[in-house]
Amino acid sequence: MKKMMNTSALYRGTILATLFVALPAGATSLVVPEATSAVMQPSANLETPQQDAQTAPKPDTVDLAALYYYARNGEAERVEAETRRLELKFPDFTVPADLYAPDIGNHVDETTLWQLYERDDYAGVDQEISRIAASHPGWEPSDDFRAKLERRKLRFAMTSAHEAKDFTTLVRLGAGLAPMQETDIDLLWMMLDAYRANDMREALTSVYRGILFRPPETAFADDLVLTTLQKAMEDIPAADLREAIQVLSADPELALSMRALNLDLMRRELGDFASGAEGAPRPAPQAIAAVRTVAEAENAPKDLALMGWYMLKIEQPDQAAIWFQRLMQDEVTPEAVRGMALSLSHQSKDEEAYGFVTAHLDLLAGEDAFLLDQLSFPFKGEGKTEIDDRVVTRYSEAIQKTESADHARLIGWYAYNSRQFEPARAWFAKAFEWKPEADSLKGLSLTLTRLGEKKALAELREKHGEAYQSVFAELKTASEPRDRAGKAVSAPAGVQAGYLSRLQKKDYGGCVADLRRLEARAALRPDAQVAKGWCLLGLNHLAEARQAFSAGLAGGGGKADDAAYGLGLTLLRANLTDDAESLLMQHSLTPLRDRELRAELLWQRARSAFDRKQYRLTLEALNARLQIMPEAVGISQMRAWSHYHLGNLAQSRAIFAQLNQVMADPANTRGIAAINERMGINR
Repeated sequence: MKKMMNTSALYRGTILATLFVALPAGATSLVVPEATSAVMQPSANLETPQQDAQTAPKPDTVDLAALYYYARNGEAERVEAETRRLELKFPDFTVPADLYAPDIGNHVDETTLWQLYERDDYAGVDQEISRIAASHPGWEPSDDFRAKLERRKLRFAMTSAHEAKDFTTLVRLGAGLAPMQETDIDLLWMMLDAYRANDMREALTSVYRGILFRPPETAFADDLVLTTLQKAMEDIPAADLREAIQVLSADPELALSMRALNLDLMRRELGDFASGAEGAPRPAPQAIAAVRTVAEAENAPKDLALMGWYMLKIEQPDQAAIWFQRLMQDEVTPEAVRGMALSLSHQSKDEEAYGFVTAHLDLLAGEDAFLLDQLSFPFKGEGKTEIDDRVVTRYSEAIQKTESADHARLIGWYAYNSRQFEPARAWFAKAFEWKPEADSLKGLSLTLTRLGEKKALAELREKHGEAYQSVFAELKTASEPRDRAGKAVSAPAGVQAGYLSRLQKKDYGGCVADLRRLEARAALRPDAQVAKGWCLLGLNHLAEARQAFSAGLAGGGGKADDAAYGLGLTLLRANLTDDAESLLMQHSLTPLRDRELRAELLWQRARSAFDRKQYRLTLEALNARLQIMPEAVGISQMRAWSHYHLGNLAQSRAIFAQLNQVMADPANTRGIAAINERMGINR
């Protein structure tokens, strides 16, 4: 029974990785009372009174610039599209009478500006703004145009990040989007992909809620809502989805469209139950029958796998094996191998399961947690099962990647009992490092005894003798290991833990997920807490990153400097400059890291003072920063503008001129032009 529980826990942990991703315990529900009322209640004021003609907003020059530009170029379709946009923004808008009139005025020609805008040449836009401003003193792009430009830049950057699957950057870029107010649903769909990839479940739920539950006047079209619900089938538990669909069914037309989702929802219910999702009830017989019918008729891999996992959940492994066997008929996939192996294990066919897994070992490159239990079988026995060299290698790698103390101890005893004392020593030491336990310390002590390492044994006794008295008391009566042949075992080869590898690849979501799985088994060591902090910081989860770095710092060890440095960066990113300064006073960092944090702290204070128009304080912070680190161009520009506002025009002009010699930048040109105008210089 105990064995059944262990393997059951293993497959519960693997189903959702390939079928569905359920929300963790305590996650925010998809449907909230406010969302229900927003969808089910009509708008309090659907017909707003017309604004007074004198106060109604009207398009300015920049609003109309694109319209005139398209008209001059004879682009009729774009003229129509731009007209519709202006009519939506300005209810009283009428097409200008001179739209197609000859261009004889003396107005600012912004044609090149709009051409650059349409080509997404944003550096060119900045340069063109500077050129036009120099030719037409007093002209400035309107706030509305700048808002459009920033929006266009955001869309371009988000689309590029999404196409490159750079989901960490996408999370950062889209952090300012308001799901309930955002009008471009494609941007919200991009954020769903980003949050899913980075395991940001609450943010994911927030975006779904923002798309699905809007007041009628801002609601998305039914087809877009339906597409979003289809996406939600992979992310939201079935119970929450049923509740959401019930609320949305207040719209009869949408209710009719959502009937097509019923089978997908049944699949989700089976997946939640099979994976052991919290609170998931056993699916209704009609749901099981519906999925079974589709699986038998269509042989769709997802449905075949779903039935297999369901049968394992209800402890019918012989039936599960039939479904997984059918799944493998077209293609042998990692999921099919996992399911088949667990089906055999649940029938107490452990040796057969082991043979099946080793025959498909090449398919299981990323399945370290699964392989631990499957490949450990021959190491538990009396040497009756032949062990292939690649099994020893792969098992050793999986142990190191998951930092499993239990399996490190198991391979340590295997090596010890086959009189391979050097690798046994290394594995016992690693097991005790990952999780201090008496059995690991006993194995290490016995191995040192067999190796005649009296000094190392004495040091071990001095360090741990008081806490583990019984371990050292048993050494005198311990018998010699049997002279049993065994497969050659190597010492740990320095393979990185999975979370460290993900951290290096900037797969921050995967890194956090790996660490949370480790944390579910045992408390994280200080170095793992620090790694968790870096991954959370990469996701911009500042509060959680601060907790992780603080835990790593409190744990001490060789990672204290890394923990303090990471904590300092986290505090500064959260604009907690006082806390960061306190940290620097309490903890010593390497000189380079100390300078870096102090420079960032002073830069933040300079920016804050500049925003408050406290230009002397800005210069004081910048001067202090210059004592410890060179200035970047942007910082020197702030210095120049601070002098400008304080009336130090000659000094400000000299800084801009010097910067312009180093690198041509429109910002420098604009600064010089502003100073020349104020000083009455005509060139």
